[in-house]
Amino acid sequence: MSAGSTILRCVLLSVAVIVAAFGSAPASWACYSGLVLIPTADGTGPYIWALVLQWQGYSRALKTDQLVINTEFGWGERFEVGVDVDATSGSVENRALLNAKYLVVNSDAKRFALAAGVQNVGQRFTPLFYVVATKDWGVDRTHAGVQHEEDGSRNELFMGLDRSIGERWQIMADYTAGDQNAASAGVLWMAEGWQVLAGVQWPNAGGAPVAVVHVVFTGACRRSKG
Repeated sequence: MSAGSTILRCVLLSVAVIVAAFGSAPASWACYSGLVLIPTADGTGPYIWALVLQWQGYSRALKTDQLVINTEFGWGERFEVGVDVDATSGSVENRALLNAKYLVVNSDAKRFALAAGVQNVGQRFTPLFYVVATKDWGVDRTHAGVQHEEDGSRNELFMGLDRSIGERWQIMADYTAGDQNAASAGVLWMAEGWQVLAGVQWPNAGGAPVAVVHVVFTGACRRSKG
């Protein structure tokens, strides 16, 4: 079997599994590779898939107010695309949302990357476009960008910071301007094939902080040699 047919089969199988398992689940906002809340110029990776179980809310442990299923697939070196649904019990919507990101600039010499993307692509939802730059300073990385709603009502700046500690830990914080947005901080633990992110969001408009837990499973659609 050729490399191209192997990759295509993997993509189609992944989509089929997602649709079969979550096709009737309610809609939510789309996800992307990034920090707790904001996107970065990072990508999923060439032909790497990711499945993210995202809990968030105010209650104890994982009995939170919302469960979101996020998926992502890295199509080559520069492009990623995902399908996301809201699996919260009691929700009434039955829509899937799409997200996509393209790496416009990637300079290893300058440790700088620039990406453009879109989320919330689906019926009855307003797409949200964004541009984000990531700079690696050696000790830590900074991220800054702007997001724009298609209806033109809002343009909001966002920024973030992350730092790796050893090979398995990463700490991060981010902020997005606007009363409807929030600041957040989190800690990521990484193992082979899966990751766990625990964080807290503080709404800009005030109110109780929101707990967030992401469990991420990843794998590769490998090319065959035949």
